[in-house]
Amino acid sequence: MQTIAQDTAVVHGVATRRHGSTGALWTGRVLSGLAVLFLLFDSAAKLLEIPPAVAGTEQLGYPADIVFTLGAILLSCVIVYVIPRTSVLGAVLLTGYLGGAVATHVRVGNPLFSHELFPIYVAAFAWGGLVLRDARLRAFLRGEFSARQERPAATRTRSANVESLMSEVRSADGTTISYERTGSGPALILVDGAFCSRAFGPSAKLAEQLAPHFTVYSYDRRGRNRSSDTQPYAPEREIDDIAALIDVAGGSASLIGLSSGAALSLEAAASGLSIDKVVAYEPPYVDVAASGSGAGHEGHVRRLVAEGNRSGAVKYFLKDMVNVPAFVVSFMPLMPWIWGKLKAVAHTLPYDAAVMREFKVPRSRFASIDVPVLVMAGTKTQPRLLDAARIVADSIPGAQHRELAGQTHNVNPEVLAKAATEFLR
Repeated sequence: MQTIAQDTAVVHGVATRRHGSTGALWTGRVLSGLAVLFLLFDSAAKLLEIPPAVAGTEQLGYPADIVFTLGAILLSCVIVYVIPRTSVLGAVLLTGYLGGAVATHVRVGNPLFSHELFPIYVAAFAWGGLVLRDARLRAFLRGEFSARQERPAATRTRSANVESLMSEVRSADGTTISYERTGSGPALILVDGAFCSRAFGPSAKLAEQLAPHFTVYSYDRRGRNRSSDTQPYAPEREIDDIAALIDVAGGSASLIGLSSGAALSLEAAASGLSIDKVVAYEPPYVDVAASGSGAGHEGHVRRLVAEGNRSGAVKYFLKDMVNVPAFVVSFMPLMPWIWGKLKAVAHTLPYDAAVMREFKVPRSRFASIDVPVLVMAGTKTQPRLLDAARIVADSIPGAQHRELAGQTHNVNPEVLAKAATEFLR
């Protein structure tokens, strides 16, 4: 290699060795490898449409149906970066992608060091690793940017912090339930699944789609976001929470529940509350064979939470209960803007498990439901969730069953809202 470099004076002036010192080379490889590992994980989470990745993307203001596209774009940039001949171009492309991430975090007002600057940390690893690995790039930087240039101080602008008006209602045990009301028309209450609240998850987008037709009540389930958490917990207390919201809504309301929120909505209907109709999307009664695995899951996640191991509870819930690929779960802590939100509500995971009643369909209980019910699932969801939706619908007298084409457990709010509106109106 040195002989070839000596054949050209220009190349010889660049460097006598391709990579520089061995220490610099390996440091560069480590930095680049860390950046690539994180970016591959991020792109895989999007391509697989992992629930937390979809929820995090929606919270940043992007629709769920572009999550796969974002993952494909990011993976393409990473591939260009890891190919030696195109690595500089890949770094430039990644800089553009990560710059958009910075702008997005600034726009939504996320914390500076853990969120707004995090993409810059990744870009620094990618570029720093490349510079240490490539003597030609170091020479180029010395030749083109040897003079230190004064730059104006970085500024951050944010849109005015306009917060929606919110209200609170006290449940039967004194728990304060925070909710928001939007739209006009018949009362409709949105019931979230695990991890989700008004601040994280599909409720905001779903409420926006439904508001032209209904008076939509989005609320934080107890222990989440702005709602309080009175102990001891029991699923019946969450039914009391819905009852309090129904009173606020004028004495009757319809419900739309997603995932464990769908199971909770059906439990509320079976309890005899003044409910007009229920839309249940993919209630995860996945122990259709009554194997008893559901009870084991509930006990394990409860122990992890009792031990204060919130990270362990989140990982167990995602990998062992939701079947998120293990390699994706392993890298999720590298995404603090999502991981922090999941840990913040990890103590409520046993609540979701309790609502699911060992994840077995309570057929006799659901047989008592005497209001119109629509049970839905996506055609691209897990087979066990498709089976659960059919069994739930068969257990409820007169219930309708519908599958939404192309949807997964992370349903597109616009698609769900359209199907729900057709049923509810």
